[in-house]
Amino acid sequence: MFDTIIGQERVKATLISMIDAGNIPHAMLFAGPNGVGKSELARAMAAGLLCESGTGTACGACNGCRRAMKLEHPDLHVLFPFRRRPESADSRGQWDSEYAAHRARLRDEPYPPMAYGQSVMIVRGLVDEVRDRLLSSSFEGGRKVCLIFLAEKMNAATANSILKILEEPPAGVHFILTAERVSSVLPTITSRCAVFRFRRLRQDEIAGYLETVHGLDRERADRSAQMADGSMKQAKSLAFEQSGDAMSRAYDLYTAVAIGTGDTVIEASHMFLRSRDSAEAEELLTGFIHCTRAVLARRCGIKQNAEVMSGELASVAMRPALSNLDRLSQRLEEGIEMLGRNVAVTTVLTATLYHIHETYHHGRA
Repeated sequence: MFDTIIGQERVKATLISMIDAGNIPHAMLFAGPNGVGKSELARAMAAGLLCESGTGTACGACNGCRRAMKLEHPDLHVLFPFRRRPESADSRGQWDSEYAAHRARLRDEPYPPMAYGQSVMIVRGLVDEVRDRLLSSSFEGGRKVCLIFLAEKMNAATANSILKILEEPPAGVHFILTAERVSSVLPTITSRCAVFRFRRLRQDEIAGYLETVHGLDRERADRSAQMADGSMKQAKSLAFEQSGDAMSRAYDLYTAVAIGTGDTVIEASHMFLRSRDSAEAEELLTGFIHCTRAVLARRCGIKQNAEVMSGELASVAMRPALSNLDRLSQRLEEGIEMLGRNVAVTTVLTATLYHIHETYHHGRA
């Protein structure tokens, strides 16, 4: 069942080797950028652990595999960021429906282009429920598996609720966690896990998937893959125009501070003085990274997407030194990592806008 997951050959080969040797860790942390297949591979691995063959490899045909891939197996327990369950009975029905819809989207849509706000966490009540189920008997007499999507969204109190099982797991209990950055997960959790690092996807891998699975024409698939920064989720958003506004806004902001004055940067920064939307901030930073890479490619004589390198941005593309553009690219990556560590959105975006301006005005009056 790994064959349907794009790329990540090294991680898949390591997992297969462990399965063949009968040496499957009780806790695994799949870490890497957003939209590169961590959740998809976690589900496939869970299906293998719950497969009726008992080998650890998913056959894909048995009842255990089918229910696991649908997140419906009684011995598969799933945690993901979501708001706290309301105490009021009047509000409980709506919460149940929205929770079920979110879980269904995780189940039904590979690489779903979903984003979580900074304040959305994996809540304590749901973790306590899963912990109690893991400590009870297996429904079907076999393994029990707990999937934790975005483990960095657990705070200390929430993590402590499940830490005892991670330290001394009952026989047959396995955890599979995903996270964008290992450094954002509590050390008490990571120290109990075997860590598997995922890479960004190549443009040809993304374009081939969009063309084969979603029926996009090659030109549109290539264009979306080029702008996706190695993320299948970002590529799907771009391909189906779900984040076109965010990319356009990132381009406009980037261009404005690149060609503008210090006052332009101040005015742009004021838009984010009270912002708490880390998902929006990450989309903007991703757009800034793409703009910077397009300028770098232009400086190196590489043909780029005409939509990105048109107009005013093209007119200033030759200003910065390559070393300054490279430094800016690194700072933008660090900005995304800072958001993952819950640094204030205002701080990250304000500093980012000044970095962009400084890069294009370095050494100029």
